[in-house]
Amino acid sequence: MASERPAEPAELEKVVEEVAREAHVDIDRLRPEEKAYFKEHVLKKPMGVLHIWALGVGVVITGEYFGWNPGLKEGGPIGMLLASLFVCALYMAWVLCLSELSVAMPFAGGPLAYGRRAVGPGLGFFMGWSMFLESLFATIGTAIATGGYIFFVINLLVTGLDEDTGRLVTMWAGLATVVIFALVQWVGAGQQAKIMEWMTYGAIAGLVWFWLACIPGVRLERIWTEPLLLTGWQGAIKAIPYAIWWLVMIETVALAPEEAREPHRTIPRGLTLAQITLIVLVILTWFFASAAGTDYKQTGDDKNAYPLPFVYQQVWPASVHRYHLVAFSLVAIFGMVASYNGMIYAVSRQSFSLGRAGYLPLILGRVHPIRRTPDVSIAFWSLVVGGFVVWGFFNEDAITNAVLTCNLTALIWYVLAIICLFVLRIRYPEMARPYKVRLYPILPLLVFCMSLFAAAVYGWLQKPIVLGLTISMYGIGLAYYFLVARTRLKSAAPEELAAQAASK
Repeated sequence: MASERPAEPAELEKVVEEVAREAHVDIDRLRPEEKAYFKEHVLKKPMGVLHIWALGVGVVITGEYFGWNPGLKEGGPIGMLLASLFVCALYMAWVLCLSELSVAMPFAGGPLAYGRRAVGPGLGFFMGWSMFLESLFATIGTAIATGGYIFFVINLLVTGLDEDTGRLVTMWAGLATVVIFALVQWVGAGQQAKIMEWMTYGAIAGLVWFWLACIPGVRLERIWTEPLLLTGWQGAIKAIPYAIWWLVMIETVALAPEEAREPHRTIPRGLTLAQITLIVLVILTWFFASAAGTDYKQTGDDKNAYPLPFVYQQVWPASVHRYHLVAFSLVAIFGMVASYNGMIYAVSRQSFSLGRAGYLPLILGRVHPIRRTPDVSIAFWSLVVGGFVVWGFFNEDAITNAVLTCNLTALIWYVLAIICLFVLRIRYPEMARPYKVRLYPILPLLVFCMSLFAAAVYGWLQKPIVLGLTISMYGIGLAYYFLVARTRLKSAAPEELAAQAASK
């Protein structure tokens, strides 16, 4: 792999000026130590519209390959469709609202910047920590599931492997994924964006392959059941937390503006195109998985971490078409690793922004002097994800718990982000907004209400470990902020400078 070209002094100065201009900060008025800190903690800006589209689609596309399918068990095929349409509507409205916030405050901190500017450091930390947790648990679930997909392929080639061997292979394959993509991220934003683009193409090709392969097995009566809602409206509603996994993490794009060229143009265009692409992928994948699968309950089993190959081999039995299935499963791995790459990008950038501003230990905000990547955040959180992959060896429900924890923490900060949007419109009407959400205030209110409703559904799922894990993670974060961080914030971080400039 070619290495990322080091940033030249003149190029770095140009990037510093661009970030300062986007923060509405006069760099010449900063104290020398503030200017030096600012310069040491800026990222490069190599990403265009196609890279943003690839990041948005790639980070989410693993949701089509696993994690959504337990919603079939909860709601049946039509109940899952209704839950999926609810989620598609939520996310289409959400990305339009998010575009306004991310373009107005184009920083790696994303939600940290929104909360900090709208209310203050406390809300900024809470929102940044929420997205960090969302990204971390998405990354954990995807790393373990990638290992499971790899074991599925090996088991097709080497039959007769026992359950203990399967868990061991899954763990080591998951750990290999963690190491490989930590190196990809370390190389540089430009290189990882190019890799992400091609992996996204591969992931989409895998879904198209699945749809075409399922055509001989499609039976419409498996969808148009009697009754249509096999578990009633309650089942359709309980499928919503799983359906969120179809599209969750699209907001990773909100962390990219600081590394994007002309973010006022690239972010709204790339984000909207990505969301439209994903909605098409969601509907077609649901249709073929539901219509070609012989039993929706088996496809939707909590322990089924690879529903697409599972349905595929019902149409093309492995006993006859083994290598046919192996080839598809290898392509399907593109979907897993494309999303993992995007997710560890989100984890490292959110951690970097929190560290750069002093909300987390400052070392997490370090930038590699040549590659301009947050190397310490990439390395540290890759180790943490690796630890959770080992935890998955001992806990067969690790993937489901990680998915649901990710989705719940996402919904929490969606609600808070909409509150910030309203507060900023009221408190700072003159604030530069190169992009404004359409149908204001109806569309933001829709996102607010739908997100609250989806979060409330968690009370029906009877998953105490998910609620316990979420509460404990927030407890750890808030304890660190109130006991340590709030007196050590760095005024020269872009998110802080923008908020201070606005207050003046």
